[in-house]
Amino acid sequence: METVEADERLVPLALRGMNYACRILTPRRPYGTEPLVLIGGALQDMYSWPRLERRLSAHTTLTLMDLPGTGNADDLAASAGIEFLVEATLHAIDRLGADQVNILGASFGAPIAYRLAQSHPGRVARLLLAGATPRLGPRLTAMVHRGLALAGSTGSSPADETARRDYARTIVDILVNDATRHEVAQGPAAARLLERELMRDSQSAALRYAACLEHLLDIDLCPPGGISGLPALVFTGEHDCTSTPAENEAVAATIEDCTFLLLRDADHMAHLEREAEYADLVTRFLRDQPVHGLPYCLPSGQLQGQ
Repeated sequence: METVEADERLVPLALRGMNYACRILTPRRPYGTEPLVLIGGALQDMYSWPRLERRLSAHTTLTLMDLPGTGNADDLAASAGIEFLVEATLHAIDRLGADQVNILGASFGAPIAYRLAQSHPGRVARLLLAGATPRLGPRLTAMVHRGLALAGSTGSSPADETARRDYARTIVDILVNDATRHEVAQGPAAARLLERELMRDSQSAALRYAACLEHLLDIDLCPPGGISGLPALVFTGEHDCTSTPAENEAVAATIEDCTFLLLRDADHMAHLEREAEYADLVTRFLRDQPVHGLPYCLPSGQLQGQ
């Protein structure tokens, strides 16, 4: 896939006393689709997608978010939840000056994108969800509670530091499936990269991840009513154990005429493991090109909304 240079600008944002920001990458030649807004995972910031952003920004204006609670943005206030993050995303879209955008919500960003499309369907041209789930599963829920308990500990002994580092490794083992890591393209490399980032500041990065996911505990991430009236794609890696293929399929089933696909030889971190294929799938969908029968996806059909 072709990559080209894009003009970049940083847009500071604020809502209800919380400061955050987005990066806007605009290709230097004309493009033919609505801007793409990418809302990433709780561990990611707006600089976490360098290889993917080069591929995507060759074809569309790309906006990457540091929502409150992620990246260099302010912490998410305890009184604010997922609906606030939807509002903050919409506020950023308004600053773009676009009537409609395409939106890609990955992992933690998936329920934010879903709720925005559901509550403001006129603002979303196409919806893409990667690594989505209707509710946090038991393994992820247990990990969040463990992180919150560690965050409540103010100790600085070697034992405390060891516990935090073990917790960071637990996050890696969930995000890069420890059971199938050697069956995944670039799986060991993705695990090393993620662990290195977490170990760089294990006390804040890993525990902030748990603080973000706390807002998703014990709630339906896809509110009743589903979504209809817009093209939608739900996808993840075939080995995803953070949001399993069955969970992603359950999300797709709530969206009318949604396309559901699994990337071969990938898991929850598919954007790192199969970056070229990930970008190709997203670009094809944004261009309204066929996405079935691709060699890097497992066969699947259309799902009707329920």
